Amino acid sequence: MDPKTARPGGNGEVASQERPQPSRLSSAPPMRVLVAGADGFLGSHLLPRLSGRGHLVRATWRDIEGRGRRTAPGVDWREVDLTRQEQVVGLAEGCDVVVHLAGLFSRTGDHTLARVHGTGTRNLVAEAARAGVDRFVYVSVLGARPGADDYFGTKFDAESAVLTSRVPSIILRPSVIYGPGDRFTTTIIRLLRTMPVFPMLGRGRFVVQPLAVEDMTDALAQCVEREDLDGRQLELAGPERLEFREIVGHVSAALGIRRLKLPIPTRLGHLAAKCGRWLGMSAPFAEEQLEILASGSVLSTVENPLLSVFFVKPLPFGDAVADYLEHER
Repeated sequence: MDPKTARPGGNGEVASQERPQPSRLSSAPPMRVLVAGADGFLGSHLLPRLSGRGHLVRATWRDIEGRGRRTAPGVDWREVDLTRQEQVVGLAEGCDVVVHLAGLFSRTGDHTLARVHGTGTRNLVAEAARAGVDRFVYVSVLGARPGADDYFGTKFDAESAVLTSRVPSIILRPSVIYGPGDRFTTTIIRLLRTMPVFPMLGRGRFVVQPLAVEDMTDALAQCVEREDLDGRQLELAGPERLEFREIVGHVSAALGIRRLKLPIPTRLGHLAAKCGRWLGMSAPFAEEQLEILASGSVLSTVENPLLSVFFVKPLPFGDAVADYLEHER
């Protein structure tokens, strides 16, 4: 599936692409879908897709200015803290499917990763079981595993809560997702535009298979509508294994900006992230983002379920970013 057109973005954000939807989704009956944690980046792309396909969408938010709330008119929005059980009870009433997007990269106040990923997911799964929903779709992360540091470890704990429930479930483990409003590409864009040199972490050798948000929303829409995916745990990623320096090179070329690359030891990057958090200042990358890069966000097999399961041809990173930024050159 090739992109058709690109729309310009503002404030350093990449612009969204318009793409045809997979033929597998050509005819699906309207469903009632609860999307938890829908006010962020992924929700801002998923909600219009679901609404556009005729589904009745209920969505939760914690950030009144969240991007998802600005891009999805007509959605039934509910202000809910998933870590508070009393606020979750009744949330899924009348819904057919729950899509769980809520998550954190780093602690926010008293909302730790363990509370949001662990407690929040257990509360939502319990509510889905009580309401008798047909399917629970959880968006985890590529690399989630037991005993890992906060981000990957708590995501695995959330997966376990989903798998041990009595609700039919689908777990998606995406690689780094990029697109309009992300925390990955837009960080690179900001650094290229504002810094005289680009701080290249670990000499840029980290390997990632970046996943276009359009491809991710294609997969999620199918998870909502297809009954044959229940019980699956699927890794999702883009078509290319790219070193971080190659990713920066693609973005730099799309912007028409050249910067010298300043190698930054990984330990120094982590120290800068920690100091920034302590001082309330922004660092180029958060600790959790550095953890994802250092872990290598790539598929564990040569098979890519985007092709074999969802029948979606993943977008190449360089082409997608060039289209995103076409009108900003």
